[in-house]
Amino acid sequence: MKLILVDKENYKEAIRVQNSIFPNENGTLNIIASLDIDLFVKTTGLEYKNDHIKYYLAEVDGRYVGITGMYYYDEYIDSAWLGWYGVLPEYRNKGYGREILRKTTDLAKEKGFKQMRLYTDFVDNHNAINLYEEEGFVGEKYTLEKLSYDCWIYSKSLTEKEVELWNNKNLNLSYQSQLEHVNINQINDIISIYDEMGDR
Repeated sequence: MKLILVDKENYKEAIRVQNSIFPNENGTLNIIASLDIDLFVKTTGLEYKNDHIKYYLAEVDGRYVGITGMYYYDEYIDSAWLGWYGVLPEYRNKGYGREILRKTTDLAKEKGFKQMRLYTDFVDNHNAINLYEEEGFVGEKYTLEKLSYDCWIYSKSLTEKEVELWNNKNLNLSYQSQLEHVNINQINDIISIYDEMGDR
């Protein structure tokens, strides 16, 4: 398996993969913003806090089987966060999810992060949660924001030290939820404008 950086050549494929894995949570704007944050803000007029995210398509034998992302916040530079991680339905139960997770965690470690973190819906993601726990992630309930789902933070130490829990610091997830529910026509307009500007 290879992790291939999402760029201006393959980002539409990344959008297709993300939308297939998460049909009710549209990550299109996140993926576009990851390519060039300044261009994204200029093109869309949307506020977007630079979280330094990079996405990667997981490729096996020339086929994309899933996607993963890694980001961090300037105020918490020791923690890498997992973003839009998942496996396409037709490739599940083959060990790819575990391999993608391990490769992303290894990448975070190579980049010098001390903790790997993610947030997830505790109710809807039992298979993923079992995997996180098997891979050494420790969970804690996130209650600082009023969200429409049962949010948990999972953390894993990337050093010899014990894991440092997140302890309910603000993640501003309500803003992320707004991005996921932008009107599809607006998204298509943004992609068209973005493509035109990106070619200049």
